[in-house]
Amino acid sequence: MLVHDVLIHDVVANGTPTRWIMVLHGLGDSKEGWKPVADYLGLADTGWIFVQAPDCYHDGWSWFDLRLPDPLPDLTLVRRSRELVRALLVHLETTRGIRCEDLTLMGFSQGALMTMAVGLTHARPFAGLIGISGWVAEMESYPSAFGAAADRQRILLTHGTADQVIPIEITRPQAARLQGLGLDVTWREYGKAHGLDTVLEIPAIRAFISGT
Repeated sequence: MLVHDVLIHDVVANGTPTRWIMVLHGLGDSKEGWKPVADYLGLADTGWIFVQAPDCYHDGWSWFDLRLPDPLPDLTLVRRSRELVRALLVHLETTRGIRCEDLTLMGFSQGALMTMAVGLTHARPFAGLIGISGWVAEMESYPSAFGAAADRQRILLTHGTADQVIPIEITRPQAARLQGLGLDVTWREYGKAHGLDTVLEIPAIRAFISGT
């Protein structure tokens, strides 16, 4: 969904943040769905950008079509959504001075795939990339499709060993492949299903964002 050619999004900030986190939701969710994560993380001096995917999907929104039960994404729509996120990044830097170097991209499920699609091909590094319970599209295109900043990019990938939506057997070898290509990928597994583990996973995400 677009307004004036920019993805619908909410910017939430108190004072003057020293860092920013952009959140890309999963299939059927909306920009509202992940707003509680800001309270879970409890990060000071942090601004948030909650983005809504462009396509209607039942009562929510979608970044691309899927051919379930195999999570095969429509690559034309993945690339379309990647360009929409890139355009939003340009808009935020132009209108608010939010640079990608000061911004962590964090996505869940479909949003995790979009986080990696944007971050791995970007010309400039982000403060970090966080992919939660997601996977990577077009793995066969790497490393030739890596952006100029890929070798400087910090990445955290987390997944559940009991995930029945995106089985860990899909993402685990992808993470290993990216590590083998020389990328700075931290891989974390949790005994969770398709969701967020607020007890174990949140502290790891907080530490990654804080650089501790």
